[in-house]
Amino acid sequence: MHKIEINPQIAALPTEVFIGEGLLKSFFLKNFCTHLKGKIIIVADPLVKNLYALDLATELGAKILTIPSGEQAKGSKTCQFLLDELFKMGADRDTTLIALGGGVTTDLVGFIASIYMRGLALILVPTTLLGIVDAAIGGKTAIDTPFGKNLIGTIYPPKAIFADLDTLKTLSEKEKLNGLAEILKMGLIYDASIWETAQKNTQDPDLLLKAIQGKIEIVQQDPLERSLRRILNFGHTIGHALETISGYEIPHGEAVALGCCIEAYLSMQLNYFSPKEFEQIQTMYSCFPLKLPSTYTRTNFIHALSFDKKKVLGKIRFVLLDKIGKVVPFENTYCRAVDPHELESTLDWMENRFLR
Repeated sequence: MHKIEINPQIAALPTEVFIGEGLLKSFFLKNFCTHLKGKIIIVADPLVKNLYALDLATELGAKILTIPSGEQAKGSKTCQFLLDELFKMGADRDTTLIALGGGVTTDLVGFIASIYMRGLALILVPTTLLGIVDAAIGGKTAIDTPFGKNLIGTIYPPKAIFADLDTLKTLSEKEKLNGLAEILKMGLIYDASIWETAQKNTQDPDLLLKAIQGKIEIVQQDPLERSLRRILNFGHTIGHALETISGYEIPHGEAVALGCCIEAYLSMQLNYFSPKEFEQIQTMYSCFPLKLPSTYTRTNFIHALSFDKKKVLGKIRFVLLDKIGKVVPFENTYCRAVDPHELESTLDWMENRFLR
């Protein structure tokens, strides 16, 4: 088992990250929770509830709240449901919430923990590859709106993260690809060795640990996303807009994979990134079933882009690649405004390549 501590400036206590096999079934998580005071409430969707939450609740003497499955659950309706149920259950400042599930669950429950009575103790137990390598790490919480993804949220580090690698054995190939998209992104923006390893073997277990460690290093340097942490948004400016116009029907990993390809092309078009390395990206991402959502129009896509959180003075900013493993720093802003006329040729390529 691996144990890592994250100690962002905004946290009163470090976030402990435990990664290994059998964490849900061993005494380890139970022993950690014996030091908590007050109620323990587990939040999970129906599938995860049956797979893991029922047994864990028995072990911990915890209650369970069930939320719907899928990205559509990460909205104001489910948010209000959870708040109401917590009040009915008598949850107070000594209550601990355990978010058990994928990125939707950890984002949503983290947000609830951050606002209920101004803050409850939070433990994240991600059960998907995407959740383990990305959503659970870094303290970001959020819910979606009709205007865009993750537009309402907080930065609220959990008390601990338990990543049980045994949960990955139940994932479909589609879910594994979702997680792989975020791992590959880390290779493009921060650690070229991830990219090099993935080119040889996308199943190499070192990829997961390197991706987690890389994200932790970035978050520790810039917990509030004022500078370096923006590089984690590579592929997400395009990806989030695509998720929004699809009504969140397109999986996050697939949207990010599309976004990485398209933003790499934009980087090349703006003469920051080499055509030779862009070809590497196209080859690697050929394993993803990449296509624009059927709801796509250029008009609704540009409208969705306009709500991107990196926007400054009405201008959309993009993280751009310098080379594989490094983004262009732009005087430590790590993103650059792209005018509509600069973006046009990239959108033409995107539509010709991915609109089917």
